[in-house]
Amino acid sequence: MHHWLLWSRFVALNMVGVAGLFLVWVNGWVDRVLVADSSRISVLIFLLFVVGLVASAWRINKVTQELDNLRTGNTPTSEGGRLATYRRALETGGASATRALELRLFSRIAFIRHIANALVLLGLVGTVVGFIMALGQVNAANASDVNAIGGIVGTLIEGMGVALYTTLVGSVLNLWLAANYQLLATGTANLAAALIDAGHA
Repeated sequence: MHHWLLWSRFVALNMVGVAGLFLVWVNGWVDRVLVADSSRISVLIFLLFVVGLVASAWRINKVTQELDNLRTGNTPTSEGGRLATYRRALETGGASATRALELRLFSRIAFIRHIANALVLLGLVGTVVGFIMALGQVNAANASDVNAIGGIVGTLIEGMGVALYTTLVGSVLNLWLAANYQLLATGTANLAAALIDAGHA
């Protein structure tokens, strides 16, 4: 895989996401989420998503550099080079060296998958917080009081807004970041394959 192919897929994927976000903003849905989510959990979810997206770009850059180095033959063969380390491990460990290489490579991107999962979990936390807010001021004794019903309904609507919007934001951003993780996992698998081929050459 050429370095530009992985980067072009990354850029194309995220341009689609940014275009979708722009449409959501133009239609006023971002403002609606910010107004409805008084807990600001949606903002926390978005900030965590940005961290995951930046980490994805950073890891894609690392993977493409290593793929480029393997393709051009500029891979360090010194003690610190990944290819040299793998070749030494092959001499002593055989098949287990290949598995260890794959585990090391994939462990470096696992945290991005964890961030993507955390987005959904924060959305679910927002759902629980929203229900707590919705039911927090509901009192069975006030249910028959006509004057108190307006306040109860307002609290229910506010709590349901938090519950639904945080779940929506967490789920959508999880899908976006998970797509980036899948792209990165493909690049990492290509890097592992290239290293294994070079190591056996």
